[in-house]
Amino acid sequence: MKVTSLFTVKFKLILEFDNGEYRLLDIKQFLCDDKGKLAEVRDNIDMFQTAMLDTVAGTVVWENGVDFEPEHLYSESVNIDHILVNEKMKQGQYTCLG
Repeated sequence: MKVTSLFTVKFKLILEFDNGEYRLLDIKQFLCDDKGKLAEVRDNIDMFQTAMLDTVAGTVVWENGVDFEPEHLYSESVNIDHILVNEKMKQGQYTCLG
């Protein structure tokens, strides 16, 4: 499992995985009890926004060296595909049966 793209929104990551799934990870909750460099990612918006995709490892890395196994990012995040499908339905790209 690998992260193929990412978007940052405040202290949240929207991650696309190589299985086509989009998932949301709230860094504040994910790292709620952490200290040191992890807390820096959680509490400093400037550091959080240095998040970038490591295309070789298929994960997210920050300027201060913090990174995570992609499987851990996947298991700690929530699927948001239902939001994308609902938006496409509103735009008429899908029809609702029933």
